[in-house]
Order: sequence, then C-alpha cells, then structure tokens
Amino acid sequence: MADANDIAKVSPPGPPRPEGTPYIGPGIQGDPNAKAFGEIGVSGLKVFSGYLNEEYLPELRGQQAIKVYRQMSETDPVVNAVLTAVTLILRAVDWRVEPANDSGEAQKEAEFAQSLLTDMSHTWGDTVAEIMSMLSFGWSYHEMVLKRRVGPDQNDGSTRSKYTDGRIGIRKLPIRSQDSLQRWEMQQDGGIDGLWQMPPQGGQTLFVPINRALLFRTTSRKNSPEGVSILRAAYRPWYLKKSIEDFEAIGVERELAGLPVVSIPSKYLAANATAEDKAVLQQYVKVARDMKFNHQGGLVKSSDHFPMADGNPSSVPMVKVELLSTGGRRAIETDPIIARYNRNIAMSALADFITLGDQKGSYALSKNKSELFLRACETYLNQIADVMNRFMLPRIFSYNGIPWDLIPEMKPGRVAPVDLNELGTYIQQLAGAGAPLFPNEELSAYLADAAGLPEPAPETAVDVRTKDGDPAEGDLAADDFMSAQGGPGSKAA
Repeated sequence: MADANDIAKVSPPGPPRPEGTPYIGPGIQGDPNAKAFGEIGVSGLKVFSGYLNEEYLPELRGQQAIKVYRQMSETDPVVNAVLTAVTLILRAVDWRVEPANDSGEAQKEAEFAQSLLTDMSHTWGDTVAEIMSMLSFGWSYHEMVLKRRVGPDQNDGSTRSKYTDGRIGIRKLPIRSQDSLQRWEMQQDGGIDGLWQMPPQGGQTLFVPINRALLFRTTSRKNSPEGVSILRAAYRPWYLKKSIEDFEAIGVERELAGLPVVSIPSKYLAANATAEDKAVLQQYVKVARDMKFNHQGGLVKSSDHFPMADGNPSSVPMVKVELLSTGGRRAIETDPIIARYNRNIAMSALADFITLGDQKGSYALSKNKSELFLRACETYLNQIADVMNRFMLPRIFSYNGIPWDLIPEMKPGRVAPVDLNELGTYIQQLAGAGAPLFPNEELSAYLADAAGLPEPAPETAVDVRTKDGDPAEGDLAADDFMSAQGGPGSKAA
C-alpha cells in the first residue's frame, strides 16, 4: 500500500478522457516535460564508447575473451565434446512453420516462410551450426542478405532462386564473426544500434546495423549484446586443469628422458676461472643442453679420477655425466584431480552425463542427466526461433507488403526423444479411466510422429465407433494403438 509521501508525488487525475483514449498513467509532479512513454531509468549495463566492461576478470573481456573461449573450445576434449554434441543435435532438428490461422491465404504465406529456409545459398543446418557459436562466445551476429526471387537460371546471386514469384527472400544469413568485433553502437537508453566490424585483412571498419542483422544471445541480461558464454563457469576448472596437465607433462618428460647433470671440477665454476677454464665450462653446458633437446648423439669425456692424499687415483671421476630422474615416485596422483575438473567443466554446461562412463553410476542417473541436457538444447532452439519470429519474418513480410496478421511462426522440432513406454502407459491409463481419446486425428498424428511412423491417409483411416455412432469406450482404441506400437498392454510388450 502506498503511503502519504508516495501519493503526494503523483498528480491528481485530470479531466475525463475522450472515449477510446488509452490510459497512460498519471504524470510526475515537478517534471511537466516528462514523456509518459519514455524510460526513466537505465539497465545498468557497463558500456563505454561501445566497449563492454561487465566482466571482472581482465582476461575474459573483449577480444582477449574471444581468444580464451576459442582456445577452450578447440583444444579441450571435454569442452569440444559438449559443444560438438549440442551442435550436431540441434542442426539435425527439423523445423516447421505454422500458419497464422486456418485460412488458405495464411497457409500460402506459411509455405512462403518455409521456402525461405531452403532457398538460401547456405543450408539451414549450416546456418544453425553458425548460430550455435553463441554458446562459446555468448553471442552470434548474422547479417540478413536479401535477394529478389527471379529464378534458378540467374547468374547474379542477388536474384538467383528456386522460385520465380518475384518476392524478396533471404539470400543468406552470414555470421559476422566474434573475433572481428571492434565495438558496439549503443543507444543512450541501452538499445543496440549495431556492430562495428574490423575485417581480418585490414582496411576500413564496417558498420552492420541491427535492423539489417539478427543477434542471437544465450542471455539478454541488462540487454547486453554479448550475452554470457556457457564456458564462463568452466573457465576456472579449465585453467587449473590445463596448468596441472602442463606440469604433469613436464614431470613425465623428466621421468622418461631424465634431466642431464654434468659434474666437473670446481675450478671451472670459480668466479676467477681463467679464459681456458671458462671455455671448458661452456663446452659442458652445451653438452647438457644438447642432451636435453636430443641434439647430442654421443659423448666423449675424461676418464681421470680425483687423486687421494697419497697421490693415487680415487674412485671419484673428475667428470661425470648422468640423467637425473625421480625413480618413478610421485607424491600426488593427478588423475583424480584432472577427472574432477573434467566433471566440473561438463557440469557447467549441464553435460556431466558424458563423464559417467569413467566411474560407477546408475542408468537412471544417466537418463535424468541426459534428459536435462536435451531440455537445455531445446531451450537454445527456442531462443533461435524467438529471434526468427520476432525480427526476421516480420521484416521479410514487410518488404513484400504482406499483412502482419498473416505472419506465421517458425517452430523447431523435438530434440528429446519420447519414451514410448511411458507414453503408452499414460495413454492406457487415460483410456482405462474412460477418457474419449479416439478417434482423434490430432492425437493420432502426434502419436505416430512420436513413434516415427507415417500418418495414415485420411481415406484409409479407420473410424472406430459403436453401432449407435457414439465413441467407443476408449480403452479398446487405445489398446489397438498400443498393440500396433508394441507398447504396454500389447502382445509384444
């Protein structure tokens, strides 16, 4: 409930509004020029002259972050496995376009929208794979390159198309790579105007406006154009694992090859050594270095021994060359440490199920983890669909003068497979409770799609009904369907 101080800040209601005038709220006292539809506050995004400063680690800012995330995704097996799994899963998903309504005109425009995906110079699967680079870097920026759909016999790519309807279509959606970003063009209220790009071959910077591009992000917190990489939480375990692996490799190399050690008389090491003695010292230094880098094929050394007090030679040679090693003893086992960091890396991307094979774990645990991962993949696809439906399709339809109420929706297909046993049990329980499930064309189509079966043609579909025309009891139709699928309650189950 507002107190008296809050009420005092708001002006009293004005005169009655004319009929049909929308209510935009009371004005703010003390600011007669305030715009009722404008913003008062800001998102809080830390951006200066187009450069973001949200990250508190300097090595994960700007182009340095792009280099780090690229190194992680291209050199670390666990990171690469996670990203490859997501990309391969998502690029294989089928997309469909649902019309705005049931009219024939809406169906026609839905077919036009579907044709946009198959009429580009790049395949839709390759485009999705490029878009999924947002997982590594947090964002992916794609320019909308248009064309006039004149026909397939055109030499000019701006008019070549499988269609001859003369409409404006999409030629391609090329990425404007993350490592070519110079800075962002931001508005005062936090909006995004576009991207300034520095071509790798040099030359003048290029500006790609947001109204000619599509921006895909993992998250839009504070309306940051760069989102957040899914590798951000994996950076620390990756860095520590990388350091341990480097030290482990050094230890293994020293264990196998040894460390060359050359023992010579102290006079060659003395500070007041003669020029001749210093020259001898440098020769032995070169011997040790060449042995280390496998440049020394053999060695010739003195066989003299240090003399004893009586002048006779001792058992201690004056020059000794040996390889120093630890004898195979290590105080700390690195395998469990590296395995723990691998699990943490995979866990940060909800993909820790890929590490279950190197340790004991139940099938149920693996199934739950993999289902969670696939749900996350579905979310990424829905994010892509949101951008397509909110920005790409309205622009294309506007260019072609098509009414907005006919704009369809792009929807991705299913990522996670349907458990037919669970679905069959659920259908059977509903039918047993008396739910009138069949005949139902939509339900039958869904069940056939879930099982990977073709939909029955309308002229061959069987209408299961009783003699009086009422629906059958339901359990019979459900049992017949599950018997055909080999589900619970069937002879094959």
